[in-house]
Amino acid sequence: MAGPNSDTYRITYQENLSLALVERKAQFDNAFSYTPTVRGKQVQVTDLVGKSEARIDAAEGGDTPDIDNTHEPVWMRPRRIDWGKLLRKEDDIKSAISYQSTYVQGGAQGIVRAKNSILASAIFGPRLIGNEVPVSTNWNGREVAITVGGAGPNVGMNVKKILNAMKYMEDDEVILEEEELFLVMDPQEQLDLWSDLTFVNKDYREKAQLDDMSRRALAIFGIPIIPSKRIADKAANQSTAALFCKSGMYWGEAMPLETNVAQNPNKQFRTQLYAETWVAATRTEDYKAVKIINLY
Repeated sequence: MAGPNSDTYRITYQENLSLALVERKAQFDNAFSYTPTVRGKQVQVTDLVGKSEARIDAAEGGDTPDIDNTHEPVWMRPRRIDWGKLLRKEDDIKSAISYQSTYVQGGAQGIVRAKNSILASAIFGPRLIGNEVPVSTNWNGREVAITVGGAGPNVGMNVKKILNAMKYMEDDEVILEEEELFLVMDPQEQLDLWSDLTFVNKDYREKAQLDDMSRRALAIFGIPIIPSKRIADKAANQSTAALFCKSGMYWGEAMPLETNVAQNPNKQFRTQLYAETWVAATRTEDYKAVKIINLY
């Protein structure tokens, strides 16, 4: 498929797939800070400066202080996302690459799902830190126990667990009023929270945004809830929700979406649709992401 028609098909497919991706905005896009300069195999996101404390009651006329701060460069490594579809002989190429096509809409959906997985895994996944040779380090933050908010040993999602997660952040000197917070919950956790707000913690009902038709909470304490099953479960019967700060999460595109429409000589010269992009995401500070363990 060489020549003008090939270029026209490729450009049309690129434009329609890009538009479909915009329409299907990824769940975590607004919950992460965007980094526009992602290039190469890995990129430094920020240089974290450790906490320090000013002197109190220093001697008058004494030496000027030189207070040390630790520095911790944080990096992220791009990951490849690609999608493809081999058209059948009877498929019409113009229909296949149209905006309404199941191939365009399905491809966009598949790419968004993969992107959601990359960003979601960054919340509690390993992060790269270090100066010249970054080292992968596991999440080492706080965790709200499965027993919080109930009388039994295993309890589902409830208001007290969210309050505990917020308290943990405050214990680590996160000023919540200055942060943009997000909650990630799976469908069962959303249902459990809805039940807790409706039947138990009625005092907090007015502080939540509820969808009574679907029996789920959309937000609580002004914190939007992202419905997702992409946070790794604690154990077979224990699910994991997340409370995190936007300022502690970053993502970027190492390569914008590229597409191709061409005949595949290995598949009887059938027309092949192909799309590729590279996405990177990371957590900067462990204390800005709190795990909430729940009965599954």
